[in-house]
Amino acid sequence: MDCHHCRIGKFQPTKIAYYSPLSEHLMVIPNVPAYQCDVCGVTDYDEIFMLRLHYLIDKLTGKEPNLEMDDWQPRTEPTGQWQPEPERRSR
Repeated sequence: MDCHHCRIGKFQPTKIAYYSPLSEHLMVIPNVPAYQCDVCGVTDYDEIFMLRLHYLIDKLTGKEPNLEMDDWQPRTEPTGQWQPEPERRSR
């Protein structure tokens, strides 16, 4: 899979630690499945893992679990880094 950040590298499967704030605590999960660009190093976490993680967090915090695949994004503030616009396909 091509890197969406640098558009040069390829994503390679890896396992890395996942860090995220959770209320007043820092949640750290080791050996999380992810994909990392072999050129710029940008990391995307595995979608299935993120969906399962957010389901568990919602259950623990008393929220109604959201089972939509599109809502798996990590719960962090925007980094302000440049991100390319999605490609627009003409029909």
